[in-house]
Amino acid sequence: MANVADATATAPAAAKLDAAKLDNATPAGASAETAPAAATKRFPGTPRNMVAGIAMLLASVMAFTMGMTEVFFAEATAWIFGIWGGLLIYAGMLDIFRVYEITDDALLIQDDFRPWGRLKVWDWERLNRLDLLVKKNNAQAKDVEMQVYYYPQGELAQEREDRVFDAALAQLIIEKAGLKPSGNANPADLTAVPLDQKQTYIWSK
Repeated sequence: MANVADATATAPAAAKLDAAKLDNATPAGASAETAPAAATKRFPGTPRNMVAGIAMLLASVMAFTMGMTEVFFAEATAWIFGIWGGLLIYAGMLDIFRVYEITDDALLIQDDFRPWGRLKVWDWERLNRLDLLVKKNNAQAKDVEMQVYYYPQGELAQEREDRVFDAALAQLIIEKAGLKPSGNANPADLTAVPLDQKQTYIWSK
């Protein structure tokens, strides 16, 4: 009976010893939880009005199906409407599915609808300019366009991506890339860009 009691008493101690061994086996600096990935912020694509493209494409289809293309000029016009309608729809889809992502190292631009260059990685060091274009007088927010410029290493020409203006995205790009306003007219608050007259605001290195 004494032996059974001794074995029972030593069982918890053995369990504690095993746990201590496991703790000591953990490498220095290791953590039970995986370190979180670098913080990112995503900006979805911008909706586009594709009514014009759809209307042109439908007009082309109707011209062919209703036998209105017997004359060469009419057939050529129908083809032109169809091609332009398809291009306008495709351009709208590119804008809708284009996603901008801000990371600590680069600006990521992803567009699954683009068969070439679906993912662009623009490091902040070579992202050298951002333009805001107010395209007409008494404009609305949708009339302001944002253009981002990037100078690839070893290339002579710059790359450019255009999208509808987003104040939060523009502010992050300016801060991460270290861009400076090129003139005193540049708005200090990007949420209050003047829209009363046509203007171009530039930030560059």
